[in-house]
Amino acid sequence: MTVAAVEVQTWTGAGPTKATASSPRMHSKDIVVADNTFPIPIPAADFNYSYWMNLALTITNILDATVLNNHKVYMDGACGWALGTSGELNVGKRDTGDNGCPDASYEQATGTEGTTGYYIGDGTNGHDYYKAQTPPIVALDGYNSGAPLTVDTQDLSVAGSFDHIVIQAKVDTAANGTVRGAQAAETITFQYDEI
Repeated sequence: MTVAAVEVQTWTGAGPTKATASSPRMHSKDIVVADNTFPIPIPAADFNYSYWMNLALTITNILDATVLNNHKVYMDGACGWALGTSGELNVGKRDTGDNGCPDASYEQATGTEGTTGYYIGDGTNGHDYYKAQTPPIVALDGYNSGAPLTVDTQDLSVAGSFDHIVIQAKVDTAANGTVRGAQAAETITFQYDEI
């Protein structure tokens, strides 16, 4: 049996435009390139946010598989980025049910380019699928291989995407310590069952 071919994609723009996420990077602009343009500046007060990033586990070819389901996501338990005292890497969270965002509820990230994205939970400019939840976000590194976050439990039997996750970096003023600039790579693991 040949297992299904899958890839993680970043979704950007109004369309959205879907691209393979080889090494995605958080920016203060809705772009897909993994470079040092549009970094997230350390704020003088309060917080700055990355533009939220939409990441989708996508079946590119079902091959001999019958069904893929039980999609979850996790980290190793600690994000090592220097984001400040109250800074963190967050993911959109629903009050009940699956936490992934359906394709029909995709929303392009916006904000003030070069400075900050809108906070996912902002009552006016936040993500419509998450902003009314309590809470609208949780720290992604709070989920590990023993207790991953459920993204999408639906059965997929043809090529296409599971519901996607929406992640966002939050940067505090205290991030202006000794560690600045590009942070070390962190791993986000997507898992699923295949029949």
